[in-house]
Amino acid sequence: MVKGKKGKLNSLMLLVLIFLGFVGVIMMGIFVYGANLIDQTFSSMDIEVGDVNFTEAYDDTLGVGINVFLNSADNYGLALLLGMIILMVITAYTFQEKQKAWMVAELVILIVAFIFSVMIQRTYDTVINSSTTLLNIYSIDLIRSSKFILNLHIIIPVVWAFIVILVYGIFRKEKRFTGEGLGF
Repeated sequence: MVKGKKGKLNSLMLLVLIFLGFVGVIMMGIFVYGANLIDQTFSSMDIEVGDVNFTEAYDDTLGVGINVFLNSADNYGLALLLGMIILMVITAYTFQEKQKAWMVAELVILIVAFIFSVMIQRTYDTVINSSTTLLNIYSIDLIRSSKFILNLHIIIPVVWAFIVILVYGIFRKEKRFTGEGLGF
């Protein structure tokens, strides 16, 4: 733990959350698209080499792994997003700020983060609606991750408020040693 660090703006991590969340969900969509493409290609091949049918061998081996990934890709995306929020909260709790003057800067960061989250939400909405293939991937395979990104304008102020409460210790009381009751 770093002691005596002045002026650390914990809410600045909101911008990182927005950007990495957007990039992470887009990457998950690319992985799902690739896995779907591999699965469809290999499942449709009708090749036999000797006594081995390639489609049956694929379905028994690699096909199982790809189907597990496709069925749980949304959970991976949501875990990534929630993990980033939990990391932010833990960091905010660990590195508490005692200067109340930084609240103004935190509020400015909230406004910037809110504008950035609306911009990312609109961009994400445009990307997923640009083709039926992307719409199917993000609205069927990655539905919870997509809902998270599309609701960033609600999530960001809530996370910011929680971080500010933790950082500035509105509900925390400092323990002070007074020496009373020791018999001196």
